[in-house]
Amino acid sequence: MCGRTGLSLNKTQIQCACSYKPKGSSSYIKPDWLPEHNDGKEYTPSYNIAPTDVTPVLVSASKYKNATKTSRVLKPMMWGIIPPWHKGDYKTHNLSTNNCRIETIQSSKLYSPILKDGGRCIIIAEGFYEWQTTNKTSKIKQPYYIYAPQEENIKVEDPKSPKTWNNDYNEENGWMGLRLLHMAGLYNVWQNEDKVMYSYSVITMESNNTFNWLHHRMPAILHKQEQIEAWLDIDNVPAEIALSLLKPVTILSWHPVSTLVNNSKNKSDDCNNRLIEEKKDKHKQKTLSSWFQRAEKRKSEEDKASDSKMPKKN
Repeated sequence: MCGRTGLSLNKTQIQCACSYKPKGSSSYIKPDWLPEHNDGKEYTPSYNIAPTDVTPVLVSASKYKNATKTSRVLKPMMWGIIPPWHKGDYKTHNLSTNNCRIETIQSSKLYSPILKDGGRCIIIAEGFYEWQTTNKTSKIKQPYYIYAPQEENIKVEDPKSPKTWNNDYNEENGWMGLRLLHMAGLYNVWQNEDKVMYSYSVITMESNNTFNWLHHRMPAILHKQEQIEAWLDIDNVPAEIALSLLKPVTILSWHPVSTLVNNSKNKSDDCNNRLIEEKKDKHKQKTLSSWFQRAEKRKSEEDKASDSKMPKKN
């Protein structure tokens, strides 16, 4: 599954990060950013994005030809698809739509029509969080931050250091900054008398050997440009072929993080900071040293008591 993501880049940086080369072009271009709807909810950079938050999603411009000059567009959407048949307040549909299982998409009453109607999208993230469920002995599920492998010396949890994030862009080379994750998803446009809501679900699949030590499900990550192009090409790539291109990614990086991320209200960069596990070892070492000190003190006291009981020599 996928229950939290992180994206701290601003609007302009995200456009640069999603830059691409159109067919026949030698230069990179940035996708247009379409205006936000979503009941006044806007994208806010956050290290702890939860369902019902709004994040930028990459889609084909095929359905927005009158509103954009680029073939791909970025559109802020709410996480958690609102069913097309829902009436009334969009917050009250009471269905779990944050994730959709790839195994049942084509038979789903909710997702199948959206897929056939070209509702394919890509969710942009610096990383996502997952809680370890494979350790049955632990009372508390340990959260991990998972992200794309980075170049040497780049730390995903340290954007403030000038030696880590080099978020540069130019038309010749494109984006030269942090490597982002591109997660396949589905989106839908829902509206009633006075609101228009864009919302999405992240597609998940069975984990492979790279990830199943942590959780039995993982998001469908598009790690090749060919996959990204095909998933967005809703006019020329049929849904069945697009789905067949989704495979469990084999190269990921991760590190343990604090349980601060458990509370969706915590949005700061403390959420994805690397957990220093050595603290536990230091505590154990301190406890062990104290034990030896107490043991040596007891031995010294016992020796003194023993000496006092021994008969004195004349």
